[in-house]
Amino acid sequence: MTRHQLVILDMDGTFLDSRGTGKIEHEWAYEAFKRTLSKYGLQLSIEEIDTYFLMPLHSDGEKGVRQFCDRFSLDCEDFWAMRERDVIEAKIKAIKRGEINLCKGSESVIKYLSRKYQLAVVSDSQQACVDFALEYFGLRPYFRIWYGRRSDLKSLSDRKPSPFYINKVLAELDIPRRDAILVDDSPVGVLAAKRAGIDSILIGNDGRSGNEPESELEPEPTYMVRSITDLKRVL
Repeated sequence: MTRHQLVILDMDGTFLDSRGTGKIEHEWAYEAFKRTLSKYGLQLSIEEIDTYFLMPLHSDGEKGVRQFCDRFSLDCEDFWAMRERDVIEAKIKAIKRGEINLCKGSESVIKYLSRKYQLAVVSDSQQACVDFALEYFGLRPYFRIWYGRRSDLKSLSDRKPSPFYINKVLAELDIPRRDAILVDDSPVGVLAAKRAGIDSILIGNDGRSGNEPESELEPEPTYMVRSITDLKRVL
């Protein structure tokens, strides 16, 4: 059992299974992006979306998005705003139709943790999606505060491994760093926790998404667990 006062949870892959139920993981998100592209008269395969958009987005943030827009002669601000609207709408619809659901056992674990700790959410998903998911699944009462990212291009630099939103939570709840711990399913989250000076728990045997630079895979989490239901062993 840890000494911590605050447990900060990542959302996607940690307590929300956003992979969906399609033939490929995150099919709902690919379809949303294809809808965005169609508004500009573009058609790309999933492989091309991965290569030209998602990998540069994950590795370089705003710079990667601008490179994509330059490649296809798109107005970057207009394109990004459209992409954000489409993906937020698609994610909310996927939740409503049951394609995106809570990870198995996560609701009971969150209830359990809320009786012992203050809880917060820090997610790289858009704020509108975090707001909707917590409300839709009845989880808002268990969290003191929750942050998704803003939808403007510049805010991409605040995503993990940046400690930006972790630091906001610590400041707003007035929690010492030694008393906080982050639970995340990605080594990028572990790196964000390290940069914020807090402990971390990594969910899963291998949290690599395939898009993180090798240097971001180096930090060791304080604990490792197989799934969110195993948090009861360490928290």
